[in-house]
Amino acid sequence: MNARRMRGVYLVEFAIVGLLLFVVLFGALELGRLAFTVNALNETVRRGARLAAVCDISDPRVLRRAMFNAADSDSTTSSLIGGLDSSQMSLSYLDANGSPVASPGTATGFGQIRYVRLRVEGFVFDLLIPGMQQALTLPAFESTLPRESLGRQPDANEVPEITPC
Repeated sequence: MNARRMRGVYLVEFAIVGLLLFVVLFGALELGRLAFTVNALNETVRRGARLAAVCDISDPRVLRRAMFNAADSDSTTSSLIGGLDSSQMSLSYLDANGSPVASPGTATGFGQIRYVRLRVEGFVFDLLIPGMQQALTLPAFESTLPRESLGRQPDANEVPEITPC
């Protein structure tokens, strides 16, 4: 074979192998970014449900703190998880049967609350692989915890309700 004629073959081989290498490399990076985002969303719903179980019902800082924002921040988007907005998060107060309490802020509604649920729905993960920009809608993330103080101190004459296990 003539070495001069073979010179261009190496360039073509490198172009093909290099393209495959970069696609695999970007794919691995995106897989790591996706795993981070899924874990961060799991932590967001766990953290938000925990905060809602111990904080006041009308406290607007619960969702902001759940998204890893500062408590005094007015931002509705997460500073850690790109694309997470507070409109994708829903906080519910549930009764003993798991049904939402109609008016949790009232005295009768407050007494019915047994569980707190935070749910993140409709989160879209954007792939950054060159040439394969695609959006993946992740499944809903949810965490349900038993209520605790809900930011309220018991009255002196109030008898705590004990429910059997």
